[in-house]
Amino acid sequence: MRLFEIMIFVFIFAGLVGRQIPCCKKTVFIKLMPFAAIAAMMLNIIIEGYRWQMVPIYIFSVCCLIIGIVELLLKKDIRVKSKFIRVLYVVFAFIAYFASLIWPLLLPVVDLPAPHGEYGVGTISFRMIDYEREEIYTEEKGDARNFLVTAWYPTDVKDGEVEKYWDEQGITGKAYSINSGMGTFWYSHLSLSKTNSIGNAPVSSLEDTYPVIIYSPSFYGLNSENTMLFEELASNGYIVFSISHSYETIVSIYPDGEVIYGDLSYFSEVYDDNYLKEEQLYKEYEAASSREEKERIIGEILTVDDSSTKTIEIRTEDVLFLLDEIERMNSENNIFSTKLNLDNIGIIGWSFGGATAEEACMMDDRIKAGVNIDGWPYGQQFASGAEIEQPFMIIQSDSDEEMEEIIGESIYGKIAGPAYYMKISDTTHLNFWDFPMFFDIYKYIGYWGTMDAKRLNTIHREYTIGFFNKYLKGEDIDLFENAFKEFAEITYKTKN
Repeated sequence: MRLFEIMIFVFIFAGLVGRQIPCCKKTVFIKLMPFAAIAAMMLNIIIEGYRWQMVPIYIFSVCCLIIGIVELLLKKDIRVKSKFIRVLYVVFAFIAYFASLIWPLLLPVVDLPAPHGEYGVGTISFRMIDYEREEIYTEEKGDARNFLVTAWYPTDVKDGEVEKYWDEQGITGKAYSINSGMGTFWYSHLSLSKTNSIGNAPVSSLEDTYPVIIYSPSFYGLNSENTMLFEELASNGYIVFSISHSYETIVSIYPDGEVIYGDLSYFSEVYDDNYLKEEQLYKEYEAASSREEKERIIGEILTVDDSSTKTIEIRTEDVLFLLDEIERMNSENNIFSTKLNLDNIGIIGWSFGGATAEEACMMDDRIKAGVNIDGWPYGQQFASGAEIEQPFMIIQSDSDEEMEEIIGESIYGKIAGPAYYMKISDTTHLNFWDFPMFFDIYKYIGYWGTMDAKRLNTIHREYTIGFFNKYLKGEDIDLFENAFKEFAEITYKTKN
């Protein structure tokens, strides 16, 4: 909990306990506790920001204040004659107090941990418009493809006002609530969480240029879903461009205020046409006895859904257009002018973004290294038999399912360049974004694996950033030299 939140609970608890101790209950100190709690509550709302998880203790504090004011006016303690009623009152008061602790403890306001690199972190967002492509997700003819890009980058500025994790207007929370049915209030506290990124800060002058990383998010995710990783990359001297693939990203908030919500209607229509085929293939997979037959069926599963194939195609075209724009930005007058190392560009993606990373590597050799975080290889290039020529890393969640193993092996087999295949225990697919940092309680109900979010961030620093340091910065390092000694959670293999 935050400072003033803790103070509210401490003052109320001190008042409750003090009133049960004969030598303390009549002291001015104890009588002032409700007033101190209300003062802390006002400071909490004004300085730290209101959140619904604190409402129970707010109400409790007001009730204590009212009792305190009445006692001051009457110049005596309110006392019920019946001992049973007095005991019942005290028990109820303590139950109500501890009940009001539940939500602030389960859903705390968590700031992202400070990144470990030598640089500060800056961030900026901008719109990309590709006039050569028509937007298929809108009905308006001639509507050009446009999408949001947010960048995180090294800066020399380390003391400045940092950005909040989500917009303070609650737009992102509304988008998530529509998708989950949980209500906007459930996620509202993420607008209070702080990042380590300073908006519109100048790019660091310590180096002439910095390697570039492109990120593609999960399907219907956010381009800020791995801000913790982006800040680590930026603090270690990388410029990260994260794409918000319009209409299949849950929401895009442009710098000019325009908001584009995700629209799953297109995907639903296309998926419905292939649903029965896909279900039949899964049944065939369950009935298959040989590894070869299972591999064949998985190949069909990965290509039967036209919406997945088309989505990866559009995402990959977004990446290729961004590569063109990066070249343009490097030569024109803007915040990144001459700062982008065009000879050292990497790509990383989670889930659908991992498939996008593979496809982009196969289609454009301007990308020098790639990482797929737990993504299935949907996409035309992968299905065509093309190889990944660049150094490439596969990061896979912990699963005993043979299908996951076959899919991981199929990607590994396509890598012609240096290949890394890493599996992390105690993780599921949903561990690989920032949410486990904010909703730690979810791991106890099996929503994601038990891997601690900060520990996973440490693994990313060691291996994901280490991988890019090796292949984009040219550092002579053995990625897995200390793996077994320091990271018992991982298993790995390499080739080439």
